[in-house]
Amino acid sequence: MSCTEITCELQTTTFRHVNLVSGIRCEVPHDQHVSHPDHLFRGDMKLGAKQNYYCESGYGKTAEEATCTRDGWTPNPLCAGMKCGPPPHVNNADTVEMTKKEYNTGERVEYMCFNKYTLDSHPAFSKYLTCQQGEWRGNIKCLMPCSVTVGDMDERGIELAFADQQKMFAPHDDHITFKCQRGKVSVGFALRQKCNDGVITLPVCV
Repeated sequence: MSCTEITCELQTTTFRHVNLVSGIRCEVPHDQHVSHPDHLFRGDMKLGAKQNYYCESGYGKTAEEATCTRDGWTPNPLCAGMKCGPPPHVNNADTVEMTKKEYNTGERVEYMCFNKYTLDSHPAFSKYLTCQQGEWRGNIKCLMPCSVTVGDMDERGIELAFADQQKMFAPHDDHITFKCQRGKVSVGFALRQKCNDGVITLPVCV
């Protein structure tokens, strides 16, 4: 074969290779949890094309932008499920089950308040924290009990109406009923008082 023929063959092979490479296109990544892929990945999808993108809820980007390669869009995957670490500490509560090192989006952890503490049942609170996009979401609040000692009552001339104890606890939203010590009369606050997150108003008898 002459040099001219070799050169011609090389040029033809190179031309075919260039045509083959330039003909590579990347398809719309419907299976990679990309948000609105048909809207974002349109237009020039040739080899080497770059495209900014966003991920569906619960997934995070694995790169700033996607690149069209011979193997399709890279990195692969474009979006990965975001995980949470161990659940956080909650005041006056603990998890019901043993915790893990990692949690997937959508997994939740149940908490239980310590003894004599009461879980706040208002709509803004619950007994669960949920892993969402790499962060723990939710609000848990354990309301404190109230305690009354003999010393507290002696200072105010009162005693427990229905019990004979050195110290009494009342959970949040529960009531304690007092009575005046012998020979004294009530002044001011009612003798039946409700515990409100660790605070209770003690009546006075003189």
